[in-house]
Amino acid sequence: MHYVSVITLVSLVSCVRGQLLDIPAVDELVQSALKPLANWTDYDGPTGTASAELSKSTEAVDANIAIEAAAVADASYWLAGISHQGKAAFNSNPSSYTVFRNVMDYGAKGDGVTDDTAAINSAISAGGRFGPASRESSTTTPAIVYFPAGTYLISSSIIDYYFTQLIGNPNSMPVIKATAGFSGLGLIDGDQYQSDGNQGWTSTNVFFRQIRNLKLDLTNIPASSAATGIHWPTGQATSIQNVDIVLSSGSGTQHQGLFIENGSGGFLSDITITGGLYGANVGNQQFTMRNLVVSDAVTGISQIWDWGWTYQGLTITNCTTAISVNNGGVGNQLVGSVVVLDSTIQDCSTFVTSAWQSSTSSNGSLILENIALENVPVAVKGPSGTVLAGGTTTIGTFTAPTRPSALLASGSSKYYTKSKPQYEASAQSLFVSIRSAGAAGDGSTDDTSAIQSALTSAASSGKIVFFDQGTYKVTKTIYFPPGSRIVGEAYPVIMASGSAFSSISNPVPVIQVGKSGESGSVEWSDMIVSTQGSTPGAVLIEWNLAASSGSGMWDVHTRIGGFAGSQQQVAQCPTSAAVSAACEVAYMSMHITSSASGVYLDNVWLWTADHDLDSADNTQISVYSGRGLLVEGQNIWLYGTAVEHHSLYQYQFSGAKSVVAGFIQTETPYYQPNPDAANSPYPTNSALKDPDYSSCLSGNCDSLGLRVLDSSNINIYGAGLYSFFNHYSTTCSTFPLPENCQSEIFSIEGSTSSLVVYALSTVGTTHMIVKDGTSLAVVGDNLDTYAATIAYFTL
Repeated sequence: MHYVSVITLVSLVSCVRGQLLDIPAVDELVQSALKPLANWTDYDGPTGTASAELSKSTEAVDANIAIEAAAVADASYWLAGISHQGKAAFNSNPSSYTVFRNVMDYGAKGDGVTDDTAAINSAISAGGRFGPASRESSTTTPAIVYFPAGTYLISSSIIDYYFTQLIGNPNSMPVIKATAGFSGLGLIDGDQYQSDGNQGWTSTNVFFRQIRNLKLDLTNIPASSAATGIHWPTGQATSIQNVDIVLSSGSGTQHQGLFIENGSGGFLSDITITGGLYGANVGNQQFTMRNLVVSDAVTGISQIWDWGWTYQGLTITNCTTAISVNNGGVGNQLVGSVVVLDSTIQDCSTFVTSAWQSSTSSNGSLILENIALENVPVAVKGPSGTVLAGGTTTIGTFTAPTRPSALLASGSSKYYTKSKPQYEASAQSLFVSIRSAGAAGDGSTDDTSAIQSALTSAASSGKIVFFDQGTYKVTKTIYFPPGSRIVGEAYPVIMASGSAFSSISNPVPVIQVGKSGESGSVEWSDMIVSTQGSTPGAVLIEWNLAASSGSGMWDVHTRIGGFAGSQQQVAQCPTSAAVSAACEVAYMSMHITSSASGVYLDNVWLWTADHDLDSADNTQISVYSGRGLLVEGQNIWLYGTAVEHHSLYQYQFSGAKSVVAGFIQTETPYYQPNPDAANSPYPTNSALKDPDYSSCLSGNCDSLGLRVLDSSNINIYGAGLYSFFNHYSTTCSTFPLPENCQSEIFSIEGSTSSLVVYALSTVGTTHMIVKDGTSLAVVGDNLDTYAATIAYFTL
């Protein structure tokens, strides 16, 4: 057993589900993050329009060509042509509310000449939706805002709304191009600052949104003007995918591609950023970024702050510094931990600049694994000079774990990855609408038979099932046969209800992916699985299917309670009430059984609601679920996953073999220890090898964030295991101590072997690692940022 402790005596601002924690150094953090942005929020820009700056004669010709080209390109993309029958089931007027919005239907031209700002923002906001100025969230107003191929000129920010997907045509990516006089914080502003100087939403509460298949062009904006491609403070169940951002390059540029100053995210993949002062200028509690390509920036990635951040598959080229993690300086480091793996750095003077030096108590942790350097003179630079020399070489790392061959890409030493399938090359005729197949999706009709019939037929005929937006009530298990491909429109919901899921001692799956002994592939994306009413026997997702690779879930989430139609909102389940059977909502979020293999999870959030998403002030609630994610299978990829607020555990690996995880994130239920895990409404099940909590080292026996039992070859590249509350009070998680919301949060038991955890960060927990009842690490020895951090642990 070996672990390396990394200590940084500094603290951060953090928001926990709508509640601002009173943490020192708030002013320093905010000023540090916003210093490059001093003039953005008040910048009005020069007057005039793009059409006044360009030649009218050539514009008309170019515009006609662009429109004709866009029409041809969009005819080949299934999402543009499919019949859109989505209905928001619990909207106040579902028959008139529009889910799918083509920006051209709202007046956008996409001709590169017309100012499309107002039209695009109208497409986003129409229908009584919730924007940052409202400071409210809602599950009843989902929307896809679609951009056909074209060039959309904008003079101020596109203001993103709650529960919105901004989607372009991947076959001919639309361009959003700023005018020279553009004003605003970002071409796309994901959480607009309001007149009081604060963001509209508490960024840790911004869920269920996406941006994909867009190109953002900032090159008209003078290089000396501060400008941002995407402003994206965000929480869980959010993603950016397949986006290109082009900035001004060269000396003096003040542009940046991506700006994230706070939140509790998150996930993005397949982003290309060219030019700028910063490719990405980012800070968040935790994040996973994959396949980020940055070139020709002064600094490729500027890490403002974090508790933990995992970068996988980076390509950074021709930057002065590839990654800067020295914000705050020596002894005041604001970056808790950064993990970089399977990446390539080319033609940069320095790979990483860090504030770390050996003569101080630690200043954040840095893990580098399998990094190819090409013409990079300095690999790691500290305050006193070179810490690790570079050149043209590969950094393997001193602590590299054995990588199971089944988890690697074919013919490569890198871990296998697979971006969310968008089926952009598939003909429209391959898609089967679930609503056309007879499902109502109105939140009240029993759609079980219609859904099952459509899934069975589609799998046998090689077709793709399209779940139109809606809430599909089911009263029995829905079986996904091998060969299923399923994609949702704006996060439609499969909602379990009724007596089949009512027994707390007889669990029943809501979604069953394959049956024991079956093999093949299933691809499932952009959906939510939920429950309605008292369903203590519901296992929301049971995965049995065996596959080699490529079978899995992308942007699929469980959302248990806390939404309109759930019958588990403030009125039914207030925090002041004692445990009620009416508020027992699920047996387990997801079970990857021992028969399963080759399971791939990408940006999956398994969430038992801690607050009511449809209340005006995100009022906290008490709903009770038993277990989070139970993994018993082998050859499992978990990238950008999070599991929260289940009463017995969040992650449990039991008899699991060969698992790789990106940053995993958990939160203990806010109601605990009233009741604690030992007195959970869900009795322990020995067949599932539940922890019995018969004893704990000291203090509260609250839910474990991570339990590893009799498992092998488990490689975790970042883990944030958080316990913020003691029965809705945060006094137990104040920095730097007492950190005693619960006694332990990460337990290793039995015959577990070949376990590696990088960047383990905990909040509110006395004992950070416990092995068979013995404490291996305590919080007081590992204080870092607001979270305590251990850089490297192996067993």
